[in-house]
Amino acid sequence: MRRHDLKLSVLDVGIIRSNQSASDAFSSMISLARHAETHGYHRYWLGEHHNVAAVVASQTAVFAAAVGAQTSRIRIGGCVLLPHYSPLVIAEQMSTLEACYPGRVDLGLGRSSGADRITSKLLREDRKEGLASQSYAQSVQRLLAMLRPGGVSLQVNSHDYTLRATSNSTSAPALWVLSTSSHSAELAAELGLPYAFGYHILGDGMKGAINLYRSKFKPSALCPEPRVLISAIVVLGETSEEAELLSIPQLLGMCAFRSGEPVSPQLLVEQAVTVTVPQRYVPLVEMFKKTWIIGSPRQAADEIERLVTLLEIDEIMINPVAASYTPDAPSRATNRERTLTLLAEVFPPNTAAREFETRADGARTKLHSTYLPIES
Repeated sequence: MRRHDLKLSVLDVGIIRSNQSASDAFSSMISLARHAETHGYHRYWLGEHHNVAAVVASQTAVFAAAVGAQTSRIRIGGCVLLPHYSPLVIAEQMSTLEACYPGRVDLGLGRSSGADRITSKLLREDRKEGLASQSYAQSVQRLLAMLRPGGVSLQVNSHDYTLRATSNSTSAPALWVLSTSSHSAELAAELGLPYAFGYHILGDGMKGAINLYRSKFKPSALCPEPRVLISAIVVLGETSEEAELLSIPQLLGMCAFRSGEPVSPQLLVEQAVTVTVPQRYVPLVEMFKKTWIIGSPRQAADEIERLVTLLEIDEIMINPVAASYTPDAPSRATNRERTLTLLAEVFPPNTAAREFETRADGARTKLHSTYLPIES
């Protein structure tokens, strides 16, 4: 993989720092998206978490609309945790987003909860038991049918019924399956959909899941050949020593989150370096450091190239760590913007990515409606 062949994208999970209000955090996210577009990044995806004190991103369709209004080219969208919602709600939300920003919207489907048990229950409390208990694969298939621009023909008690997520739509969002497991890799392969592995969450099993996806992939009109990207946490500093300092606030927050302990907004670097890392966190810190890319720009570039060569991929989604110093403006994504700038200097923008997405968008507009049996 030559450096000019690699596509860079951005994953923003919406970390909120201790010196930020929610408004400050959202402003910094828009700042990051605009910065990414200026430097030729291909996508800006959002994560989805609920009731996590260190995170403000919870509703991808809502905030992606705000990002779309402040940008003009970069693809927008990201993670939607489908088990929390009915497929029709997501089809309507993302089709509306696609109609507002045609040819720019990605819908990444995840199956985790992204929330504690009580919050998950509240998110799902209005869903009928039968719909809530349907398999994840069934939900994905229903959503895929409902996203068709021409609508879907439902069979309700032997009668035909036409359903359109958005009237007179001419295109549909690009659908990706998000995963850290072989189960979702098989689903993406079976449905002929692009596959994104969350290396920022888990490194174990990544190569095996990607190989499984490729070996079982069934071509479709949406995706004629296997298409893979991975997301990775990147912490850049001018030196490797500075990068280590910048990693501390997020490491502390992630250790608390993974341990099931109370999570607070992310500490500033000056605050975090005064904290003594509890002994119970040491195994988690070691685990995170195995997959996080921490170092100088040169070290990060070498590790990114190692990953893309190992996995034979042409796109990596950067999750730039949100650590910040006290003097940094609360409404800016200062160090994250610097990370994107430094990486863009090493990996120049690849225009071939936009050409592929344009062809895929054309395929989505040609899909015919299908029949979906529904019981009233």
